[in-house]
Amino acid sequence: MAKIASKSGMREELASVFFTKEKTVAMDGIRLLEVSVSTTGKAEEFPIVEGMSAMRGCSPFMVNAKQVAELKPKGVKRLPITEFVALKHLDDKSVEFLTTDVESSQVKQVRRVDAKFPDYEQIFPQGTAKAEVVLNGEMFSELLKVMSGLHKQVRVKFYGKEKSLVLECGTAEQKARGLMMPIRE
Repeated sequence: MAKIASKSGMREELASVFFTKEKTVAMDGIRLLEVSVSTTGKAEEFPIVEGMSAMRGCSPFMVNAKQVAELKPKGVKRLPITEFVALKHLDDKSVEFLTTDVESSQVKQVRRVDAKFPDYEQIFPQGTAKAEVVLNGEMFSELLKVMSGLHKQVRVKFYGKEKSLVLECGTAEQKARGLMMPIRE
């Protein structure tokens, strides 16, 4: 989530991650990501940490994205971070996150951002989508990453639900064209 938040400090609310008991949201003015809280992860199932417990719910709050990024234990590459971070305490000024890698644990206190998160719900288009394609996210990400090495702007063309997606980018000297097959559900 921290990667999606704005890197600019001009609008503190966009450089933050917004937490509610149902979801976590980050945006930078161009991109927006909303992730629902796992329905399987319960506070009472958080790994036992001597003398500490996870909160069972919270009121909405924001924390600077850089501080959220620092919650992940150092040196751990593929740890599912959302399963090993919990809220320990929340007040008007700060938030205490309880982190564990199962072998050790620590409490990290971070300052709450005192701002109002944008009403992002209104940004999502309403009605029926004109086209829909289901893709393998990792493969799509790799294709975009390679192509954006040639040019930061990548054109995505949709030809229909069962048709492949076409990606194009380039400069005056060099062009790239990619194709991504949809997943058939």
